Amino acid sequence: MLNLHLIMKDVLIQKKQIAFGFFYLLFVIFAFQNNGVGTFIVGITAFTYLITTYSCASEEKNRADVMINSLPVRRSHIVAMKYLSVFIFFIAGTLAYMLFTGLLKNAAINIKIYMLTLEGFLYGFISVCLMTGIYFPVYFKVGYMKSRILNLILFFSIFTGISYLAQYIQQNDNNILNKLLMNFSISQRNIVITAILLALVIVFQLISYGISVKIYNSREL
Repeated sequence: MLNLHLIMKDVLIQKKQIAFGFFYLLFVIFAFQNNGVGTFIVGITAFTYLITTYSCASEEKNRADVMINSLPVRRSHIVAMKYLSVFIFFIAGTLAYMLFTGLLKNAAINIKIYMLTLEGFLYGFISVCLMTGIYFPVYFKVGYMKSRILNLILFFSIFTGISYLAQYIQQNDNNILNKLLMNFSISQRNIVITAILLALVIVFQLISYGISVKIYNSREL
């Protein structure tokens, strides 16, 4: 129960940032309306990034980690709750995106709307996992302030890279992965490729978690 309180703490201390994130999602839907699947990837990556990093910044500013570590909670659980909170933010952002695009589709507004598909959802999930999987070990090692430059590099490189990869796979039938899967139909290829990427990123996330736990266990607060 105490572990769940750690997640609720992340949510409650940043209600304003979550509200801003929802407005930013709406902005992305308009600003990136010609990007197809990239619209969701950019929006959900930015949404999750903003809330996650603000949570880390708030904890460091208020020395919340010292207070949390005074409680009867394992450090591995603290790290796990940090990773889990990212997925909660991701789901919240996804639901908001679906709500906004659904409302806009039924409204008399002349814009291109990318309605979320399973494939888009998975690419967004991969983007968020890559970002947090790289960021968290660095954050637990050096803290928020010293990792800000890395934040910006990750933020712009990952969501643009994943957006490009998703569009490349969908539009280019001659890419290497499709050649390896030439016996599959186009739709089957996309499913297999996405499944492979998803499996790899989950393994990457588990490795990242293990590294973060090791770093945090050896860290003096």
